Amino acid sequence: MEQVIIANDALFVADSHWGGSDAHAKKSSKALLALLDFTNASQVFLMGDIAQVLVGNLKKSKDSNYALLESVRALSERAEVFWFEGNHDFGLRYLDLPNVRIISRSQQPLLAEFKGKSVSLAHGDLFLNFKYKFYIGALNSSFGLWCVKIADILTKGRLYENLERKILQKKVRDFEVDSQKCEEFCKKRLLAYEKFFSRKYCKMPEMTPKIIIEGHFHLDARFTKGEILYICLPSFYINGSIFALQ
Repeated sequence: MEQVIIANDALFVADSHWGGSDAHAKKSSKALLALLDFTNASQVFLMGDIAQVLVGNLKKSKDSNYALLESVRALSERAEVFWFEGNHDFGLRYLDLPNVRIISRSQQPLLAEFKGKSVSLAHGDLFLNFKYKFYIGALNSSFGLWCVKIADILTKGRLYENLERKILQKKVRDFEVDSQKCEEFCKKRLLAYEKFFSRKYCKMPEMTPKIIIEGHFHLDARFTKGEILYICLPSFYINGSIFALQ
């Protein structure tokens, strides 16, 4: 992929968990569509878990998320759109969104540039534990998605219907921590990224990003260590917040 340059007016939207039938979910979903439909930003980063449940190679899943997908499609015709796969929206490469740049799990963290500084971008469910890495990797692999599709066909769509119903009923939780625990969490996440990039660019330390941006944790936090700024994005679902780099 060619170098990604973050525009001055770029917007970051994370963890909107579009869908759901309770009052808050309906309000949040409506607000997300309004944002996508009316923003004048030239560049939008959808940082994962944009839908509460979206499996890109299943027709029923695409039908359930039709309004969201159409808003993203329309946005991509007037702005540069990046959509990072999360743990609620995966198999995005199978979607018919030719103008949207899909960032698969295998491409994360993605290195970009903002005003001459290297920036790391990811949904955020990285560097957690081996069990989770194996689970999400297998599920989102071509073989895993093929198995899900075959199982859904054999059950005449009931597999996805049951999955969707259970996930939509699941409460989207805020990450509520006090300031001390928040700082400890940010230090831990930053250390995980530092270890990753030190291994990847051991002979090119200048490639280590100066800004690290991720979502997933619904935290809305900032932490600085030396020249490195760590940003944990707010959840659009929780409080309707978006983010812009200054």
